[in-house]
Amino acid sequence: MPRLTPVMIALALVLAATFSYAGDVPPRPSAGCTATTIETGEHLERTIEIDGVKRAYILDVPARVQAHVPTPLLLDFHGLGHSGGGVWSVSGFRDIAQREGFITVYPDGLPVVLQRGEQKFEGNGWEIRSIDGNRDLKFTTRLLDQLEQTYCIDRARVFSTGFSNGAYFSHLLGCVMSDRIAAIAPVSGGRIPIECKPPRGVPVLIHHGRQDERIPLADAHQARDAWIAVNQCRDHSSNGCEWHRECRDGAVVEYCEGDFMHRWPTEATARIWEFFKQHPMGR
Repeated sequence: MPRLTPVMIALALVLAATFSYAGDVPPRPSAGCTATTIETGEHLERTIEIDGVKRAYILDVPARVQAHVPTPLLLDFHGLGHSGGGVWSVSGFRDIAQREGFITVYPDGLPVVLQRGEQKFEGNGWEIRSIDGNRDLKFTTRLLDQLEQTYCIDRARVFSTGFSNGAYFSHLLGCVMSDRIAAIAPVSGGRIPIECKPPRGVPVLIHHGRQDERIPLADAHQARDAWIAVNQCRDHSSNGCEWHRECRDGAVVEYCEGDFMHRWPTEATARIWEFFKQHPMGR
């Protein structure tokens, strides 16, 4: 048997780390891929200052992530009145990330006031009603800039998910940041809050409960139908969830309903990651 050289070992490690994600779309390395060392760990508390305001987030970088290997990145946005730390503890992505080797980020929102009819909701969350001057779009942009400089991020595999108000914000990112977000997976959110005209088709996976007491099922149907129209999908099938295929630029729209209330369904986490793995940017 030929002796394994350090170069051969390094190449094998790279292939092992990227094989699950590569598919037919090669990775797009970020500027951080020139780093020689990186910090790994769970629940790394970080801040970034934007316009004089400190924005906080939690970062998980599994030990298997390597400084020179392009790595997928998942953004997980909390619901109104919650926090990145709360989502970190319950969504289940940290376990999958440790097993499969991708980076996860759990940002914190700032105080917002949201109106639904005569009801008013307040708490830490995300601005979703407009684009101009949107502080959370600016935060997300700066956050991605920083992470792509610090870590070796695969820019073809940057994904966004979120619950409730965070789901609305994921819809917003799909509409206005599709040049940086490959695919989105809103959970228990409603219809797209702005006019949505992304320059490319955006893969979308939606989960919603038929018993949702906060956000009507009809709103989720409107979000589904809006993405079907935006993505110009022509085919429809069902395997428990609805699949809308033959969309522009190879996008798909998957819509999953269940008999649950306003919560994150237990099966959503694994389904979302499998969906993301199948839909890098440029496929």
